[in-house]
Amino acid sequence: MRRIATMTLFAGILITALSLTTAPAEAETGFWRAIGLSGVDAFGIYNTGPAKVSLNFDLKDTKKDKYSAAVRFIFTQKGHKTAVRLAALHGDRVQNTWQTVTSANTGHMYVQECLGTWRKTAFQIKECGGWRQRY
Repeated sequence: MRRIATMTLFAGILITALSLTTAPAEAETGFWRAIGLSGVDAFGIYNTGPAKVSLNFDLKDTKKDKYSAAVRFIFTQKGHKTAVRLAALHGDRVQNTWQTVTSANTGHMYVQECLGTWRKTAFQIKECGGWRQRY
């Protein structure tokens, strides 16, 4: 009886130790700031989880000219189609807005600042900065 109780206790301790050392997929939170392109100011916070990434960001058009500020995002994940998102401000006035972008691709996020104009319902890009990997 002692031997069975000892083996049961040992198995319980072993299972508990293994479950504590195996960490589940945890969410990662980070801050990013766009830099490089004059007229565009953007910053935000991203939260990555096992199933999706959520990005809350502030986009500012800092110049009153004929171009609108925009930010492009690319979300990648091995085995999935690349997700591209564009967030652009309407009009050519100095403005500031908070926005949210989500994606199921949680591998990497790349950000690019752009300037462009609106033609009816389509945003046409005039100039963009370089792509920067954020995570």
